[in-house]
Amino acid sequence: MEEVSKMRRLMKILLIGAGGLLAICVLLAVVMSRGGGGGNPTPTPAQAQRAATQAPAEAVATAPAASRVTEAPAPTAQPATSSPAAQPAATPTLPWGTSKEDVHTTLAEGQSAELVDGKEVYRLTLERIVDGAASTNQFQRPKEGNRYLLFALVVENAGTQAHLITASNFQLRTTAGFDYDAVFAPTGFEEGEGLSQEIGPGGKARGIVVFEIPEGEQPLFLKFDPNSFTPAELYFDAPNALELAQSGAVAQPAPAQPEGTPGDQAGKSWGTSKNDRHVPLAPGQSGAIADGKQIYRVTIQNIVDGATSSNPFVQPKEGQKFWLVQVLFENAGTSSIHLVGNEWALRTQDGFDYEPEVIATGFAEGEVLSGEVGPGGKAQGIVVFQIPQDAQPLFLKFDPNPLTSAELYFDAQ
Repeated sequence: MEEVSKMRRLMKILLIGAGGLLAICVLLAVVMSRGGGGGNPTPTPAQAQRAATQAPAEAVATAPAASRVTEAPAPTAQPATSSPAAQPAATPTLPWGTSKEDVHTTLAEGQSAELVDGKEVYRLTLERIVDGAASTNQFQRPKEGNRYLLFALVVENAGTQAHLITASNFQLRTTAGFDYDAVFAPTGFEEGEGLSQEIGPGGKARGIVVFEIPEGEQPLFLKFDPNSFTPAELYFDAPNALELAQSGAVAQPAPAQPEGTPGDQAGKSWGTSKNDRHVPLAPGQSGAIADGKQIYRVTIQNIVDGATSSNPFVQPKEGQKFWLVQVLFENAGTSSIHLVGNEWALRTQDGFDYEPEVIATGFAEGEVLSGEVGPGGKAQGIVVFQIPQDAQPLFLKFDPNPLTSAELYFDAQ
């Protein structure tokens, strides 16, 4: 009997629950039928108060962005004209030093500027500029047709760590578009000693930075780059730099794409990648390769088979000769490249490969092609190989990046 009673109580509870659920469903149906009609039921006072309170917030949340910025009335419509309204002119910018971290100031005595590189801060002051500076050191003389351009600077470290600052942190570009590295360890200049100092936080250093440039070239900008792994650079621009850039007087690299026959179409057994380029090995010939976003162009200016050096310590071995090529290099990419000389290789017709001479001084054709070349910059120099007297070149290869497939081949004809 007890079990029968429990069963009856359970059934009663279930029936009551089912009846309540049915009542709720009927109520919801009535409410929805009233809300779905065309009329607007009159809200209760409590509902009206809640609606008045919520309306402003909902209006702000759903209003267009422009209306949230200002409550000013919309401007009245202007009469139509036959030509569109003039747009404000863009602020003219220089084609170099375009990173948002870069800083530009004028190349003039007394100019100061501050460069922020992450947590590091550098302040530079250009104290003196000496065009045609002279050294009392008899071994410190510019080559014929060249001159020394000297900058005396003060560098302040307003950062948090010590930094070694030397002349290698500076680079000069001339109006001819050529980039120059600073003279190593300049001595005998009355303006001071070469800048080379570790500067601690809060410290300063004073020194000179000297460049050897041709007589007919003028400075376009002096660049200070404290860290080659970060984009922040400081540019001291010539006072007329913007005018020169806008007028086209400053030479810019010509190619925007590779030049030459693609490797997979050249019909050679070497340089077969589609990114490789082939051009004839002859004076006046140019070629360009694309290495990602980098585009490099090389022009053969002169070839000397049997070149000679005036340096008695730079002479070919017996039965050997110097084979020299004079080249013009142009950086049409987006970042700097450091040329060190090992980008080149020569293969002779008997199948042997040769690397360029590390020490190649005393040649009338110029100095070894090396140094940093920034975006839009140029460099000129020589590449020298020592090969057997009877050997003849099969091709000259330029490979700026051994990790990629883009190589430039100058093939003998």
